Amino acid sequence: MSVRQKKMLVLLSIIVFLGIMISAFTFKQKPASSLHQKRQAPSSESVQEEHEAMIEGRENPYDQTQRNTKGDLQRTKEVATEFVRAFASFNGKNPSEHIEKAKPYMSEEMYQNYKNQKERGTLTYDKVVPETLQTTEVSNDDPDVIQWNVVMQGKVYDVEGKAQPEEDWYLVTLKKQDDRYKVVGVRVNLPN
Repeated sequence: MSVRQKKMLVLLSIIVFLGIMISAFTFKQKPASSLHQKRQAPSSESVQEEHEAMIEGRENPYDQTQRNTKGDLQRTKEVATEFVRAFASFNGKNPSEHIEKAKPYMSEEMYQNYKNQKERGTLTYDKVVPETLQTTEVSNDDPDVIQWNVVMQGKVYDVEGKAQPEEDWYLVTLKKQDDRYKVVGVRVNLPN
């Protein structure tokens, strides 16, 4: 074998080796179900048909607007907003005042729970004054409750009276009790 033939054989071996490695890598990346399906992009007609079938045939289990009336949604939105307005207004000199202000919006069980767990101020957190509230929809797959995200923007005062802007996100959960919606849970500033 000549030197030129040996170089070609080595080059061909490298190309074959790289081809095998690339195909093995892409084979591992694909899910098993895609190996048995045709490699054809869906036509725009089939995509449109699937979209229409989803709209007509099935509900989105996370869309609470599909399983609740507009009236219930509007009432719960108002209750959630007023609850956060009262609940967020903390005063370190009277630490249970905000719980009492929020009592008309809470279930009795939630009220008793918060009444027994009094909050105290700190050196940097003595008073909270809500200024603006914005309520947005959330994904909720529980058909027994309605949830709203209420964003409170306001001021936090320290013990010296110095104010700083504050933004807190309240995930408010409401449930129908005695023909009225009551807040049964609240979570503040959840991590993503």
